[in-house]
Amino acid sequence: MNLSEFYKKVILDHAKNKRNHRKMDAFTHKIHYKNPTCGDVMTMYAWINDEETVEDVSFIGEGCFISMASSSMFTIVAKGRTVKELQELSLLMNEMILNGKETEDERLEDMISFKDIHKLPARYNCALMPWQALEKLIKAERT
Repeated sequence: MNLSEFYKKVILDHAKNKRNHRKMDAFTHKIHYKNPTCGDVMTMYAWINDEETVEDVSFIGEGCFISMASSSMFTIVAKGRTVKELQELSLLMNEMILNGKETEDERLEDMISFKDIHKLPARYNCALMPWQALEKLIKAERT
């Protein structure tokens, strides 16, 4: 199995077996987000402490396998990270998805599997959906 096939399997696994796909009962932030280019929707929940660290994050939603896999992967990457660090990782994801820039940053974990999405412009917003939701989430009022 080559690396590209492995990445496809990782993406399909996250799409079929979504991690942290649940509504949180207690959260400090919540945002409903709709993919601007298709009908994919999600609601992201997060518990962000006073030190701006994400203690817990989850999502509910429906969409294509790329947006759902990306959202699943995002929740794993986000837990335990500061908002500032997530903003840095968001820039890396945007560079990888939009410009095809290679990255070996291990903090992205399984999200590296989206490295070839830059060849599919119609899927950019699918892969970036949780990162775009994050930007709105951190600007939202604490609940």
